[in-house]
Amino acid sequence: MSKKTHKLPLSATRPALLSGKSDHSFRELLYNFFTISNRLEEVRRHLGSRIGLSGPQYNLMMAVAELQGSAGVSVGRVAEYLHVSGTFVTAETEKLVRKSYINKHHDPGDLRVSLLAVAEKGWTALVSLFPELQQINDLFFAIESREDFESIHRTLKKMVESSQRTLALINVAASESRPPFLALMTQFDGMKEQPR
Repeated sequence: MSKKTHKLPLSATRPALLSGKSDHSFRELLYNFFTISNRLEEVRRHLGSRIGLSGPQYNLMMAVAELQGSAGVSVGRVAEYLHVSGTFVTAETEKLVRKSYINKHHDPGDLRVSLLAVAEKGWTALVSLFPELQQINDLFFAIESREDFESIHRTLKKMVESSQRTLALINVAASESRPPFLALMTQFDGMKEQPR
């Protein structure tokens, strides 16, 4: 007796995501994303542990160092840059302040706004990582040309925006009082990322 052969439907319908009538390359791309994401998380965790921080705290410190300028950077700007909530930045910042890695003060122009800056102890810790960080990044991102890098950068930036719209759609669809997911797609199609 022969067994019935099952075949999954296509997991995407955009022609750019399909090769002929197959979504195999698309599925492979997804699995590669998951693998890279997990490995990046391991690298981030490793680098953070070298200076007594968690992976997310390390990311937060690097973002503050990059964005602070001469006056400091707001919690909101750091949250926007890292694509996380302001609440998360505030909670992790408090831990970094207790470690004397981050300084936090009010914006003289608007006392409701907290400004963050890496403290001297934080700079010393971050700078100590750079010989290893450079080697890790050069090896992990073994990209052959500037053109390849720019192409990946543009593509991922678009995907950050489209993934935010997708999560917004999922959240709306999850509400019992809302229409089904498919009916919402036309409403969200082409919608631009809303500023936070």
